[in-house]
Amino acid sequence: MRRGDKWLTWLAVSATVLMFLTMLAGSLVTKTGSALGCGNDWPLCNGKWVPEYTLESLIEYSHRLITGLAGLVVILFSALAWRRFRGNQEVQVLALIGLFFIVLESILGASAVIWPQSSAVLALHFGFSLLAFSGVLLLTLFVLQRERINRYVRQPVSSRFRNLVWGIAVYAYGVVYLGAYVRHTGSNMGCSDWPLCQGQLIPELTGQVAIHFMHRAAAAVLYLLLMALFIYAYRQYRQTRRDIYLASLLAFVLMTVQVLSGGLVVWFKLHLYATMFHSAVITCLYGVLCYLCLQSLKQPDAARRERQAADFGQQVVSLTKG
Repeated sequence: MRRGDKWLTWLAVSATVLMFLTMLAGSLVTKTGSALGCGNDWPLCNGKWVPEYTLESLIEYSHRLITGLAGLVVILFSALAWRRFRGNQEVQVLALIGLFFIVLESILGASAVIWPQSSAVLALHFGFSLLAFSGVLLLTLFVLQRERINRYVRQPVSSRFRNLVWGIAVYAYGVVYLGAYVRHTGSNMGCSDWPLCQGQLIPELTGQVAIHFMHRAAAAVLYLLLMALFIYAYRQYRQTRRDIYLASLLAFVLMTVQVLSGGLVVWFKLHLYATMFHSAVITCLYGVLCYLCLQSLKQPDAARRERQAADFGQQVVSLTKG
């Protein structure tokens, strides 16, 4: 490995860890009600670069510092990866995704401080952060796996499986948005018990109870979808596409943990550790789903050559008939 590649590897890992910490810091701000810990000032905190100590200002200002540091590292990492793998379309797209969404997330966060936002808009903040994290994570995995990628991709996946993966990823994003909306509307305890809701399988759907129950129902459907995805991957790709099979297994395991952690949030009455764990798991889960989406697009070199040969043959036949 070249010396430059070692630095790139360290930057890749650092960028991913910092983005993960940014996700947790943002969740901490929301869960502790510290969004206005620095008042309506940005980038200053209550009119100062170094604010007076209060718990809320410390949490909010720490979030800003971590986000700023993560942004700088991601920019450097993306630029070096772009240069190192010049001409690689995958690297270019992933670098742009990470940069675009971390900028968008920062702008949205700043606007939420300066101008009051509705719960529906605030819920987008976590989703954009999640996409920024996923872009950085996928670029990191490319850097770490680039020497082994041909060994993983031994056959293309079916279009049915690919559509299923992408459909689940889009649906999961909606479930994440609903979860963020639950937090920002204060509906975390809309269902005060688990797995039932207000002692019923299907409660009266009004107010915060309806918001909370909709998120639970959507999460239950996602659990079934990921179970079906894992069964499909186990039957079809256990031997030929270990990347797809293992990622599907990991996604199903993380979804199981996510469902149980949701129960812990209710059982422990929104205890900070339980809610932070819930956010951490969904961050990892969505990263795995994005990895599945990306890997479902890849094909082995042999399959690519066969497809090109077939296309060429069709063109020859068409010209001959013409």
